[in-house]
Order: sequence, then C-alpha cells, then structure tokens
Amino acid sequence: MTLLISCLLSVLVCAGVFAVLYWVRTPHYRLTATEVARLLEWVLLGQATANDWRVFCDIPISHDARLEAIRQQCQQIDELYYIGDGGSSYLLSKDGLQQVRRLLDELRGFDPG
Repeated sequence: MTLLISCLLSVLVCAGVFAVLYWVRTPHYRLTATEVARLLEWVLLGQATANDWRVFCDIPISHDARLEAIRQQCQQIDELYYIGDGGSSYLLSKDGLQQVRRLLDELRGFDPG
C-alpha cells in the first residue's frame, strides 16, 4: 500500500512539474514599431543607455521582418559609428546619428500609428 501511494505521489509531483514548465514559457523579445521608434528617438536625444542600444542591436527580432531589417542596419551603424559613453550622452557620432534619423523616418513611414 505504501509503495502504491509513493508511486502515485511521484507521478503527481512529476506531472505538476511538467505542467508548471509548460505553463511558464521562455520570455520573448517582442518589440513593437512604437518601441523601436522610441529607442531611436532616445538615441537621437542622447537619452538611450549603452545597455538599451546593446540589447536592441544584439537580439534578433523574429516576429517582424521590417523591424529586424532596421535592427540589422542599426548593428551596422553601431559597428561604424559607436563612440560609447565617453564624456558625451550620445552613443553614436554625428554621422551615426544621421543614419539613425534616416531609419527613424523610414520606420515612421511603416508605423500607421
């Protein structure tokens, strides 16, 4: 009898663990066009942190091909024009900021709201 109860309890605990793991899924990085536009505005205003910029440039956006194309262009801008936090609130050089402005204008053309 004790063996049967132990087996049933083990099965219930395992089923509970699997149910919790199924229910609690891996978080997804799902940016909207509005959020990307806000980040690009922050970059232009010198208000974006290096961490904000890094996360955006380094994590692919799989749910929206247009946003992914903009992210990839930002990666290229980062490689060419990144100046970091050194003494200025701006993360990019003047040329980099112009490129970001162009991307922001392009993005706003995509975003109906």
